[in-house]
Amino acid sequence: MRVLVIVKNLTGGGAERVATNLAGCLEEYVEKVVLAVLNGSDNTYGSTVETIDLNMPEDKGILKFSWHLKVMKKIKAIKKKYGITHSISFMAEPDLANILSKGKDKTIVSVRNNRSAVKQNILLYKKNKWVFNKADAIVALSKKVGEDMADLYGVNKDVITCIYNPCYTDTIQKKISEGVITTEENKLFRENRGRVVITAGRLTNQKGQWHLIRAFSHVVRTIPEAKLIILGQGEKREYLQQLINDLNLGENVKLWGYKSNPYPYLAEADVFAFPSIYEGLGNILIECMACELPIISTDCKFGPKELLDPDADLNSYAEEIRHGKYGILVPPMTGKEYTASDPLQQSEKYLSDAIIEMLSNNVLREHYKVAARERGKDFLPSEITRQWLEVLKNM
Repeated sequence: MRVLVIVKNLTGGGAERVATNLAGCLEEYVEKVVLAVLNGSDNTYGSTVETIDLNMPEDKGILKFSWHLKVMKKIKAIKKKYGITHSISFMAEPDLANILSKGKDKTIVSVRNNRSAVKQNILLYKKNKWVFNKADAIVALSKKVGEDMADLYGVNKDVITCIYNPCYTDTIQKKISEGVITTEENKLFRENRGRVVITAGRLTNQKGQWHLIRAFSHVVRTIPEAKLIILGQGEKREYLQQLINDLNLGENVKLWGYKSNPYPYLAEADVFAFPSIYEGLGNILIECMACELPIISTDCKFGPKELLDPDADLNSYAEEIRHGKYGILVPPMTGKEYTASDPLQQSEKYLSDAIIEMLSNNVLREHYKVAARERGKDFLPSEITRQWLEVLKNM
């Protein structure tokens, strides 16, 4: 097998990190692996395999069709040059290029998110439906994402396989020891042991960090010294900072921006809070397990329940605080943006109560720390790579 992995870039996103790591893992088992990057100008993750930068501009310009045509031609040339037998793509632009450039190779599309939660006009819907139904195989990030694909786009369930993201525990543990935390940041951790909550993710509508900030305004009434650290960058930063200011949480809530190595921060914190509106899986939750960090998550569509309470009914959702096997689940957030003057929503109250409970109960926190470590063993890279190889071999 000669495998091509196609990604948009090599920085900032969980999908790109997984794609890069997958390419490296597959290299041990197949004849050749090539990683094609649409724009590799900012390489955060690096790669152990041969990497080709297509040098496509981030801005598609007015003639978007021309941009996609250029990508397709470049991918097609790579497939021909290396005699590619299997092509795996991650995210929308690479997916389209993968299918358009299809020759004798088998095409695999990795679906990372809950597509029904994303608004699509008729043209985008038809494009996605065409791409997904033309793929030889689809790897869904979670069981519920696979079901969503079949229902939304009419994809044959027989071509859909669920493969979770791997947990690179050894790599993460090495990164934890890197001295990236500044003196000022370290002071916050040191002076607030047992009271630090952290979250990480792009500052976007999907991640719902404003719900967590609002919930935290209730947390500090009970635990005034509690701190919330938010890692990430994105278009919602200004709104989030204004909300922090309006709620007078400047001393309690910190926007620390994007961290290329977030693991030392996760390892130093006491609780991870995940307020997402929707997910495909929630890869950061698996990474928290490698950091032995207790988790509180919204029971959103889809993913967190499969990771934190896998034996539960996947078609039901928490209506109050649920103490899952590997973490705590709270009801889904509304996804509506609120101001500081809007009353706390019931789901936000449950989130704040769960945080208070976890910070106040050392026994509970230790229980979920151990549980997170045990759950992380289910996502060993060797096992996840084996599942990908099964997909490739069965095509």
